[in-house]
Amino acid sequence: MGGHAGNHAAEGLDVSSTKPPAGASFPEKGIASLESGANTAGNGGDGFFYGSIIHASLLIYEPINISISVGYGSVALANQSNDLNVDQSAFQMAGVGGHGGNNNIAAGGSISTFSGSGVIASGDNSAGNGGSGHFSGAIVDAPVVIYHPINIALASSGGTAHASQSNTVDIDQSATQIAGVGGSGGHGNVAAGGSVITLDPSWGSSIFDVQTGGSQAGNGGDGMFYGELVHTSFVVYNPINIAIAGYGSSAYAVQINDVSVDQSAVQIAGIGGHGGNDNAAAGGHANLLSHNPWGGSDTIATGSNSAGNGGNGYFAGSLIDVSVAIYAPINIAIAGPHSTAVADQVNNVHIDQSATQIAGVGGDGGSGNLALGGDAAHLLSDLHLVA
Repeated sequence: MGGHAGNHAAEGLDVSSTKPPAGASFPEKGIASLESGANTAGNGGDGFFYGSIIHASLLIYEPINISISVGYGSVALANQSNDLNVDQSAFQMAGVGGHGGNNNIAAGGSISTFSGSGVIASGDNSAGNGGSGHFSGAIVDAPVVIYHPINIALASSGGTAHASQSNTVDIDQSATQIAGVGGSGGHGNVAAGGSVITLDPSWGSSIFDVQTGGSQAGNGGDGMFYGELVHTSFVVYNPINIAIAGYGSSAYAVQINDVSVDQSAVQIAGIGGHGGNDNAAAGGHANLLSHNPWGGSDTIATGSNSAGNGGNGYFAGSLIDVSVAIYAPINIAIAGPHSTAVADQVNNVHIDQSATQIAGVGGDGGSGNLALGGDAAHLLSDLHLVA
């Protein structure tokens, strides 16, 4: 998982170059490349995950309570009270990009040159962007609970059998699974390309490419997910309460069950981060003056700036939520001839098998953002016009 960013400033140093004098070696050659851009400040780190995260917990709970009374007129009592709380919840997160910071500045330095150059680059700066989240693999949550209490009371002829069972059960098998989510962009960030000024009084040099754009500020990172999110929860709840009495006897079986089972799931995958607010991304100014009738620049790029855009969401795979709850309480009272049999059962059951599944969603764009291309001026000498 990528880390979050704070407040920073990154700025390229100003660059100035002058073409060598005529007496120097290789006087016809300028500078191959001038770069003062590609600065970063306050960007959230990318998160990469490849593999599997598996949570598979198992609980088997089988309390047994038996009471047997032998002899005429005897009494058998079996009382069982169970308060059970099982927490098998899972929070699984992988491949999540960090959020971009706030109030950061990343700027390319100014470039001034009096000679030809292959490439002049002062753009491609970034500030306060959320990191991208990359996930490839599987996240699996498969908890199992088997709860099987048994309560038995046996009494002979003329006797009394009383079996009482009270169960208060809370089972939490909920899961939150998050994978391949881009971090959100920060607020109040500035990314700007440095200004470029070229004065070329010579006849043999030119500039092939001038780049002052491509700056980004406060954009949400992309979320990319390839794989599976699986939540398969399983509960078997089977309380048994039995009272048996012989001839001329009484049998009472009482069972009270308060059960809460949470098998809910939240699955989020391939979600783009939200764009930030009040960010600015601008291309630097480019001013070119050439005296060379065959000179100038092939490309002047001051655009492709972006600010406060939501990240893209990419999802390829499966979101699987399979919840199984088997609830089968049994309450039995048996009495012989001239006997009384009473079986009471009270069940208060709450089972939540809800699921929220979100995948492949782009982030929202921010507010109050500004993305501007820089001004470009290409001035040719009179020789160009004559030619």
